[in-house]
Order: sequence, then structure tokens, then C-alpha cells
Amino acid sequence: MAKIAPTESAAVPPKVATSSYLEWGGIFGGGVIACAVSVVLLQFGSSVGLALGSPTLPNGGASWNVLVAGLWVVIIAIASSAAGGYVAGRMRTRWEDSNESESEFRDGIHGIEVWALATLGAAFFLAMIGGHGAAAVVNRPDAPLNESTVRLSAHITAIFSFATAAGSALGAAAAWFAAITGGEHRDEGIAFHHVVPVFLRKR
Repeated sequence: MAKIAPTESAAVPPKVATSSYLEWGGIFGGGVIACAVSVVLLQFGSSVGLALGSPTLPNGGASWNVLVAGLWVVIIAIASSAAGGYVAGRMRTRWEDSNESESEFRDGIHGIEVWALATLGAAFFLAMIGGHGAAAVVNRPDAPLNESTVRLSAHITAIFSFATAAGSALGAAAAWFAAITGGEHRDEGIAFHHVVPVFLRKR
């Protein structure tokens, strides 16, 4: 009886990207989630801020409410960027042509893209608000502007400018690490309810 020579099975090529490693579907999805979280937290902060009272002191200076509002802006940037970055990192396809470090880098880049998209959207929104505010001032040239009002406006602008810059920088870091965490959960097959705090899980 003739012996049949064993045949070698062809090696299966690794799954690689056919075009770009950036997956814009997950990036835009994460950006939408980041914007939605920002809107919800902004509405919540606005309602609490209105309940706290006036942002000015009796002597005309800025009160602690302005500092709290600035801190809330930082929290909004971090929370929204982290939420969007996690979604983008978890939804990204894990290609098999990279090692662990490269995969983490690609996940992190998707988080940064979400942060950049949300930041540009926020900048466009703030520019529209600023344009309407400037138009209102121009249309009322006879509106009284005393020295205390100008000084208060300068203080509030400085606080919110610093808070916006700090929140943007911290938001980028939050989006990066959240996207890497989302990628790790994707690779490990961790169910989403394990990420949710225990007291919020369905009993």
C-alpha cells in the first residue's frame, strides 16, 4: 500500500487593516457620546449654579461660586472625554499585525481623536455664543459699563479661560487612558456590567 505523504497546511495570514488604522465610525460615535455627556453635566451644573446664588460678592468681586463653576468645567471635560474615549477604544478592531504596545498606542490615538473632535465642537459652540454676545453689546452702545463690572468680567473670563485650558489638557489624558482601558476590556472580553459600579447594576 502506498503511503500518503502528509500535507502541510497553509499558514493563515494575520488579520490586517486594508486601508487606515483609524476607524472613524468609533471615533465619531465616541465624539457624539462625549458631547452628550458634556451637555447633560452642563445642564446639571447650571441648575445647581442657579440655586447657589449670585456669582458676585457684596463688594463687586467674584464669589467662590465662580471658582466652583470653573472646577465643574474641568470635571465636565474629563468625564466626557473619558466616556467618549472608552467607547472609541472598545469599538476599535484589534488587528493581529501589532504587538501589545502598538495596540495600546492605536487605542489611545482613537481616544485622542475623540477628544479632538469634541474639543472642536465645543470651540465652535462657544464661538457662536461669543458672537451673539458681542452682537448684543454692539447693538446697545449706550449700556452703562462701570469699572467694577469690567473688573468682574475680566476675573470671570480669566477663571474660565484657565479652567477651559486645564480641562482640555486633562481631558486629552483622560481620553487616552480611557481608550486604552476600553481596548483592554475588548481584548479580555470583559462584560460592560463589570465596569458599572455595583450599586448601579441590575439586581
